[in-house]
Amino acid sequence: MTFDTRRSVLRKLALGTAALVLSRLAPAGAAAVTPATGKRWVAGQALDITFTVATQAGGRVRRPYVAVWIEDAQGNPVRTLTVWAQTTGRGPRWIPDLRRWYRENGELLDTVSGPTRNPGTYAVVWDGKTDRGVLAPQGDYYVCIETAREHGPYSLVREKVTVGATAFKKTLTADNDIEAASVSFGKA
Repeated sequence: MTFDTRRSVLRKLALGTAALVLSRLAPAGAAAVTPATGKRWVAGQALDITFTVATQAGGRVRRPYVAVWIEDAQGNPVRTLTVWAQTTGRGPRWIPDLRRWYRENGELLDTVSGPTRNPGTYAVVWDGKTDRGVLAPQGDYYVCIETAREHGPYSLVREKVTVGATAFKKTLTADNDIEAASVSFGKA
């Protein structure tokens, strides 16, 4: 008699959930995702996202878990850009503290995560592709930046941007552990 490990059972559950979610999001394939304008993302354009994770004064500063992703106008995940989390030892127990990202995207953890990083200023780029690798349509999206620290603060920046053919820059509202955030759209 063979027994599955807890990790293999969770992985099977996550894969099944992912298949179910994908079947509901795109029952007729990528063609089902067409905006009212019918225009696709302009090739060669990118959305640059820059953010600063605060360095807390005093005491030992633990590295934050960070997730940066894009949601469509209805709040559905479009693309996970990066996740910084410790996936070994006792680290995985804190990953669900990235509440919003984990609820919709937890099954992607093995494919998108990287090691945690020290507080500081970082940049990630969205090339307009979805998690399925197809170019997204032009339109309204939410830029989401979420941080959580073990026994520390939780932060979520979620702001709407409109992606079209015109370049723009926008400063996002800071929140707790995210001292500053901004986006710029233009040629990659």
